Amino acid sequence: MTAIDPDFLRSFLAISDTGSYGAAAKRVNKTQSTISAQMKRLEDTLGVTLFEKAGRRNFLSPEGLRLLHYAKSIVRLNEETVNAFRQVEVASAIKIGMSDDYAQAFLTPVLKRFTQRYPQVEVEVLTADTRELRERADLDSFDAIVVSANSRLDGLEILRRDRLYWIGGEGCHVHLEERLPLALWSEGCNWRAMGLAALAQTNRDYRIVHTTSNAPLLRSVVREGLAVTIGPKWYLGAGLVLLEDMNRTWPPGEDSVGLKVRSNELSEPLEVFLNYLRSCFRKEGSFADG
Repeated sequence: MTAIDPDFLRSFLAISDTGSYGAAAKRVNKTQSTISAQMKRLEDTLGVTLFEKAGRRNFLSPEGLRLLHYAKSIVRLNEETVNAFRQVEVASAIKIGMSDDYAQAFLTPVLKRFTQRYPQVEVEVLTADTRELRERADLDSFDAIVVSANSRLDGLEILRRDRLYWIGGEGCHVHLEERLPLALWSEGCNWRAMGLAALAQTNRDYRIVHTTSNAPLLRSVVREGLAVTIGPKWYLGAGLVLLEDMNRTWPPGEDSVGLKVRSNELSEPLEVFLNYLRSCFRKEGSFADG
């Protein structure tokens, strides 16, 4: 019986996620030539072409898309089986810093997947805006932080880029008031700075009625029609809508978020956690309107 090496499938998944053999090689800690050889053997085994190249990026072929589901299942089951029969020496905890909005939108699937693999590892998450994280005296105690690309931190790995929009409550019209009421993130948030800069270009009058670092509270204020706010499309929830006229007149622009890893010396659980994090942030909607 012909068998497929799960290690080949890990490399296949890394390429499908990053679109690059080079980036995939770094993710799975192999050389690019090894990745290329693995994909050649995998294609020969299956008798199909798995990737199609467009420019410098590799996209899944129709056959590659068929393999994707099986590859994810095989790799997951292989990992679960191995971990069920061996004791792994692991770090006692992982410490991550991230803003509240990104944590709520992207972190839960990462934690669920990671906990299934390493139930004995504690994950500590501190939610704070980029400026607070950057200026913390104990920054070196974090294994990694997720911050705005405008944080001026060296070695920042971009995770995703999103277009920003003005957002209001469904059926509410406070954006038509002479002095625009705003509900914004705390000082230091790049969304806040970009929104205010967009309004300043035409001297649009505004008043800040609410400032918070709590995502559910900010959504609630906007949903009740007390103010408008700013954020990507993925920030929309029940009762929230894009304010098309404001977005045409005062487009806020785009914002990027990146990952800063404190050390190159990664424990196995931390490396796995960061790869799960990368995958979740870069899934559909990343680098687009998502």
